[in-house]
Amino acid sequence: MEVFQGLVEHIEAAKKVVPYNVENIVSDNVEDYPEEETMALTDKTFSDGEESNEGWSEDEFTHGKKASDIFYGMPPILDCPDLIVEPKPFHSLGPNDDMFVRQTYDNKQQLIFALSLKATREKFQFKTKHSNKNRYEVYCEIENCSWRLYAKRLDPTDEFEIRTFNNVHTCSSLQIHPNHKHANKKVMGTILHEIMGKTRSKVWRPNEISRDLNALLEINVDYKQAWRAKQYAMELLLGSSEECFAKLPIYFHNRKRHNPGTVAYIQTDSEDCFECCFYAIGSTTRAFKRFCRKVIIMDGAHLKGAFKGTILHAVAMDGNNQILPLVHGICKKESGLTWTWFLEKLYECLGDCQELTFVTDRADAIRVSIENVFPYAHHGLCAFHILGNIVHKFGKIYKTKVLFWRLVKAYKRNVFEELWYRFSSTRPQMPIIPLLEFFRRLSQEWCYKRRIEGGKRSTVLTEWAEKVVSKNEERTTGWSVSGVSDALYEVHDFKHGGIVDLRQETCTCKYWEGTGLPCGHVIMVLKHLKKSNFGHLAIDAYKMETYRSTYEEPVYPLPEPCDWEIPADMMVVKPPIMDTCQAGRPRNRNRIPSQGEEPIIRRCSRCDSTTHNAASCPALVPKKQKKARKTSTTSSSNTKGKGKRTQETLETHGTQETRWASGTQREDYCSTFDLND
Repeated sequence: MEVFQGLVEHIEAAKKVVPYNVENIVSDNVEDYPEEETMALTDKTFSDGEESNEGWSEDEFTHGKKASDIFYGMPPILDCPDLIVEPKPFHSLGPNDDMFVRQTYDNKQQLIFALSLKATREKFQFKTKHSNKNRYEVYCEIENCSWRLYAKRLDPTDEFEIRTFNNVHTCSSLQIHPNHKHANKKVMGTILHEIMGKTRSKVWRPNEISRDLNALLEINVDYKQAWRAKQYAMELLLGSSEECFAKLPIYFHNRKRHNPGTVAYIQTDSEDCFECCFYAIGSTTRAFKRFCRKVIIMDGAHLKGAFKGTILHAVAMDGNNQILPLVHGICKKESGLTWTWFLEKLYECLGDCQELTFVTDRADAIRVSIENVFPYAHHGLCAFHILGNIVHKFGKIYKTKVLFWRLVKAYKRNVFEELWYRFSSTRPQMPIIPLLEFFRRLSQEWCYKRRIEGGKRSTVLTEWAEKVVSKNEERTTGWSVSGVSDALYEVHDFKHGGIVDLRQETCTCKYWEGTGLPCGHVIMVLKHLKKSNFGHLAIDAYKMETYRSTYEEPVYPLPEPCDWEIPADMMVVKPPIMDTCQAGRPRNRNRIPSQGEEPIIRRCSRCDSTTHNAASCPALVPKKQKKARKTSTTSSSNTKGKGKRTQETLETHGTQETRWASGTQREDYCSTFDLND
């Protein structure tokens, strides 16, 4: 105690004798000075100290140190023991969290959710023994199991604290519940959120989610449950639809910053409610104007979700016959006004393009909008939509389909009229930012992948164009060529023949002029001239040099939302008011049964009971285990190979059919799933 008291006195004396030292001066001013000024201050202080020691002898320096340092010669101070800190109650819902005694939750609902999440992960179910505003007690659903939990409310708050918890199961671990009653959308959405956070680039579909959750949790998850779990996981990952509409101006602002030339518009009503938006990436529009054929394909598609609406697409085709996304738009409904507004913004991006062609369906709203905004552009109808209308009206006939595609690909007027005569005689939901980000990410992925693929090819034409030219070359077997002049040749095929003019780059079959690729007649003329390179006769849009230039400019991603720039004058956008229904007749769920119609008796698919369905079936199912391969016990000199396997298959099928009918065994065809993938 005396040594300790003396140490305290020495420390107090040191504070009085040496009020400032070098370390105090530097540490006190680190936050006030920049890094460079702090380093200069430190160097200057030490240099001053070194100059003050010049001219001292070692004895004088030692004597001075003893006189000024009151700690000189004292034994070193013992290390202070580590503090013992008791863990405070906490609550989180991470994948590695566990529940323990004295753990608190903000309210009873969070406690129930944490229990449901734990039960789903660990593949057991529990029952409620007591539940009121002050206490909550549960136990394992299996009889004679020792698993118990008791929690009590902490007055005067709404917090619940775990008082008693026995986390040991004495029931059989081979019994699982395929229809887990605690696996609601929040529980499955939380588990799915952990998986989706690792692979954001993947598009999760309900069928894939159902398959993966079945393999991971060993429970039955149908399509609707998987869809609800995905919606909840997307809300946890990206926020609600209302929040996405509010962040839409910020998203477009940052998209313009990171991708120069990007065009984005938002239109709202008088109450700042969303009406429609337009979005075009600068790199794709520039690539279209410089390197692609001036053909734009447009269509609209209905959206699903809380606010529904319609998405408008305009895409082009690159030299390899691949889709190049141009612009996207989202509106409340597809009408003449929305298409006109969409095309006006498209005109701002493209300007006056010579020989521009639009390919759409037969909607009158699109036709009128194109005539008003692009009066000098060509407008063609999509053959796929026309064929769909023909099949819907006259039925699916193979002869009609073949004749129709021959009619579409007829380039000469007389051939078209002939085929037309033959054909006519036969008569046959919606978070908006994730949706836009999906198309942006898709464009980025396509640009990067095609840029890499384009750098590996050394041919003159693209891969698709090479295949088309090779196919046209294969058709020239047996054809002959007759020269007319230096640049004019007549090709004799087995049908109508063709006259090729190399100087004007024309052929009477019109294929070369219509597609931009050399037809069989042109290829035959080049063979006659002892030339094997046909790529130089194709238009520039199908050459590899143009293809590489199309995807030379990358599509840049955005940083995390927390790093987005938020301007001060940003507009306000609220969710749309859906005052009109989507096109199509809604499903009628209140059908009156016909006279004499017998009611449908619904049975459980597991136990064949009529009192419940598979979702609420109480029967337990043993866990799937690997079975030893059965061998046939029948021995015969004439039974080998195939016959033995056939007999084994029949025996296995009969056993499986018996077990399925009894409701005690069901095969689980779920594939394995790993969270680390």
